[in-house]
Amino acid sequence: MKTLSIRQPWADLIIQGRKTLELRTWTVKYRGPLAIHASQTVERQTCLAHGIDPDQVTIGAVIGVVDLAAIEKLDAPAYVARQTEHLADNAWDGGPLYGWRLTNPRALTEPMPLRGRMGLFEAPVAGDEVRVASDGLRVTGYELRVDNPLTRQPATHQLATRQHANTQPSTRNSPTRNFELRLLAVPAADPGEPAYRLALCQRSVEPPPDQKGLYEPEPPATRKVAELGGSTLRAVADHVMEALRANGYKPTELGAGRREPFGLAEETGVRLGLLFLAIRPITKVERIEVIAQGIWAMTSEEAYYWYSKCTGGRAAERAQRALRVLLAES
Repeated sequence: MKTLSIRQPWADLIIQGRKTLELRTWTVKYRGPLAIHASQTVERQTCLAHGIDPDQVTIGAVIGVVDLAAIEKLDAPAYVARQTEHLADNAWDGGPLYGWRLTNPRALTEPMPLRGRMGLFEAPVAGDEVRVASDGLRVTGYELRVDNPLTRQPATHQLATRQHANTQPSTRNSPTRNFELRLLAVPAADPGEPAYRLALCQRSVEPPPDQKGLYEPEPPATRKVAELGGSTLRAVADHVMEALRANGYKPTELGAGRREPFGLAEETGVRLGLLFLAIRPITKVERIEVIAQGIWAMTSEEAYYWYSKCTGGRAAERAQRALRVLLAES
């Protein structure tokens, strides 16, 4: 089913029927059932303004389905006149804007985890079961099957909520973690872009004490694998958030004011390293997403193989190009 990833609380407001016009700067020809995916991003102040607890909203999951009835291009007067439909309170910026008219909202009985993507994307949602809600209204129920891309086993259906994210392994900052994700401040980020860049660093293997004298100078404690920022980083934000959650961090810990690096387990670092290296020169969101999905679908052996090729000496750049061709066919 066609699916759209939306920040919270906007996703909840749509499924509640309170927001009936979704604002986008682009349009599509598609009309019909549309699954609503709650992304990893939560706008806390907006949640509070609409009476929603920002710490309890579902993230990283499909939460319901609506019907995309129409898409209309909006001008400034229409934007103001239809504020009760789209609920946005920011000023009109003069750019192109389209209102996606959404009807017949129905919530899934149980939200199902799914990694979001940019644009309109396909998700394995099938609407073939009718359930009766507790209030007596007939709603269409949906089933979502998701495979864990790391193990290729069916994923457990556990809600990805802020409440669940509070449980953190005590070893998340353990020195045995071989990778670090560091925030680098950006002096003047463009509106809508991350106010920081992310650098993935790998700890160097310390030589045995009896061999340290062979290294002049001694190897650095860490080396930078790759750095990402701007719209390219924004395009893979969900993947970064998922990697942090898998290592015991809350998404809210990722912010421009953070100074402490995130310690990452080796396999997480290998996959993020591949992702950063592969997409650095790419601007097309669709191609970035295809590459990201391909890297997360690799077996552990495949990921480690490509990481060694993409970071190993003079042939690394050629290996990175080959990886892009392999995953995105261009």
